[in-house]
Amino acid sequence: MSSPLISEVLPDLLEEIVFLLQGSGAEPLEQQLRALRIESICDCGDDNCASFATAAEVKVDEVVELNPSEGFLIIDLNQAQQICFIEVLGRPDVKYLLEDHYQTETSEEK
Repeated sequence: MSSPLISEVLPDLLEEIVFLLQGSGAEPLEQQLRALRIESICDCGDDNCASFATAAEVKVDEVVELNPSEGFLIIDLNQAQQICFIEVLGRPDVKYLLEDHYQTETSEEK
């Protein structure tokens, strides 16, 4: 089973990130964002965390901090300037959508 596109699971978050990139100097990341898949969700156990990996291997070299109106959004880039992880904190709406998607997917596999 292939990993879902961010646009399939979190379309509103994707558009919010694209909007927040405008004027940040990191606008070129938009094209990359639209093609990214959610490889795995963070398993840190923090109730405020809705972060997820967008690459099989996460090795952070640089971060792009965004200024959302709610919570925290940070894009983690690897050495090749590819997005490898998206940190989402304090966003219960995103956490709910991720959990709902993965719970539904798990129950459909059984």
